[in-house]
Parts: sequence; C-alpha cells; structure tokens
Amino acid sequence: MSGVRRAAPALSFVFVFLLSSACVSRKKEPLGGDWYIVWERSNLPEAGGTHPHLYRKRGFGGRRVEENTWRYRYLGDDCVLYVAGNANRGELMAACGNHAPVVIAPHMNDHVQGYIRDTGISGDPIAVSGRMVSVREIKSRAQQAL
Repeated sequence: MSGVRRAAPALSFVFVFLLSSACVSRKKEPLGGDWYIVWERSNLPEAGGTHPHLYRKRGFGGRRVEENTWRYRYLGDDCVLYVAGNANRGELMAACGNHAPVVIAPHMNDHVQGYIRDTGISGDPIAVSGRMVSVREIKSRAQQAL
C-alpha cells in the first residue's frame, strides 16, 4: 500500500499536466529560416486568450526565444527582428541563427510616442527612436552576438 501512496502525487501531477495541455491549442506560423511563431490559445477564458511566442527550430523540436512577440519580421539570412513583449519590456530585439538576441533599441512598445513609425518594423531603413537604421546594420549587430 505504501507504494501506491508514493505514486499518487506523481500520477496527480501527470494528470494535471495532461489536462492543462489539453486546454491550450497551438498553431505554428513559419517566419523564415529556422524561425517561427507559435500562437497559443487557451480554451479557458480566464487563462488569458491568445499569445504569440517566438521559437527557433532545434533538433526535434524548438526553443522558445521570446514570449508575447506581437510585432516581428523575418529579415533574411536566418535573422529576425521583433519587439519583446515578455513582462512588458518592449525592447526592439534582433537575433540571427544560434546567436543570443541583441537589443537594438529600448522601450519600443510605445507606438504612440513614435518610437516605431506607422510602418512598424517594415521597410529598409527602419525608423528607430528618431534614427534611420538599415536592415544590414541590424543583421550585422545580431550576427556578432555571442
């Protein structure tokens, strides 16, 4: 009987994990290269709705790079540009290949104050905090990260 009591908490954890994962639907949106967005939607209204997360392919699955990535763009050469939404950071970030993401500009979450113009993060060059930055410059900075 003691073996059953020891196994009960583990079985409860597995049951709760399976139940919670069944409540989330996921949809992949390929961006380019090894990058993609996973749109996670909770089937429970109180759980927060739909959220896009930036992923990078890795082996047999993927690695989550950023949460709540609402604005993003594939730049080519296996590089992405995105506004980090996790914990309301709002930095404009870039990442290339397996390099660590780099901050291109802080506080990019305030669209109203003109940190990102109406065109968002499209075009070349991109207006970033009142300065024009070329896509080539962004990719170069991201490719040099460790």
